[in-house]
Amino acid sequence: MEKAALRREMIRRREELDPVERERLSREVQEAVVRSEPFQRAKVVFLYAAFRGEVGTDRIAAAALAAGKRVLLPRVGRKPPRLYLHEYGGDPSALMPSAFGVPEPDPSWPQADPGSVDLAVVPGVAFDPAGWRLGYGAGFYDRTLPAIRAGNPNAVAVGLAYGFQVVPGLPVDPHDAPLDAIATEAGWTWCRRD
Repeated sequence: MEKAALRREMIRRREELDPVERERLSREVQEAVVRSEPFQRAKVVFLYAAFRGEVGTDRIAAAALAAGKRVLLPRVGRKPPRLYLHEYGGDPSALMPSAFGVPEPDPSWPQADPGSVDLAVVPGVAFDPAGWRLGYGAGFYDRTLPAIRAGNPNAVAVGLAYGFQVVPGLPVDPHDAPLDAIATEAGWTWCRRD
């Protein structure tokens, strides 16, 4: 299936989840992350603010802040197109909708160097066992993950997904940045590179 068709299908399925079921699954995915060794050892956790039926990150943020970790959220920059990482204090009502409708930090919040990230928690529309992800098509995370890894080669990038979002394989473009793991309601799975 081509990227655009798969993107439409996965977004439709995600948005059609029963709200109670979505909350249950989202909680289980987040618990898999919080129990993971990469989360436990991380000092700086880079999250996203969920929208359009994505797996939430609120429980991960709360656990990280309670453990004294720094939590970062992305803000979209247009020129040049990139993600700016900002400190997050845990109040979702302080986030503002971006031009894409994604909740994001105020530009005045303190910025952080991508190389400070130990654990990057990444959204996506679909994922495969090799760590490839299908996002919304703008490439923001594909540009940000290499910057994180350049500053911290031990950083771990994990995608959050409902189980149905993990497909056998995805088309890959040269600029795509792979993930190290995927967390679903079934738990944390390290990606394989064969």
